[in-house]
Amino acid sequence: MNWLPDDKEIFIGKLNYLKNYYEELKSFESLSLHQYTQDKIKRRAIERLLQLIVEVACDINSFVLSGKGITAESYHDSFMKMDEVGIVEKDIALKLARTTGLRNRIIHEYGEYKDEVVYKNVSIFIEFYGKYLKTLANKFL
Repeated sequence: MNWLPDDKEIFIGKLNYLKNYYEELKSFESLSLHQYTQDKIKRRAIERLLQLIVEVACDINSFVLSGKGITAESYHDSFMKMDEVGIVEKDIALKLARTTGLRNRIIHEYGEYKDEVVYKNVSIFIEFYGKYLKTLANKFL
């Protein structure tokens, strides 16, 4: 991608936000389900980090896609389009696209989302957003 100097600076800034949220989430990696369910503050912190990770990643997707003249219809679509343009591998894009549903459930409190579901997704976020970060760093930095 041919970056204008300001664009590269914006991209790096967004990527740094994502890295920071990702590292904060990783600090909860060893938390047991019992610890997670019993500690309201940690539970809310993790939920917020999951939300922020999805939002910043989708912001990055939109930024990259707009540089290619592409608009995504939704957060989910932004990951699928990142696959279509050859930036993120399909299996990773599919897994990341699914994380947007959890973000929506957390933010909009759609129905009951169970602590177990959020807890189980922490390891998914750590695995696949880690791959996403590496992919972006390898392609653009």
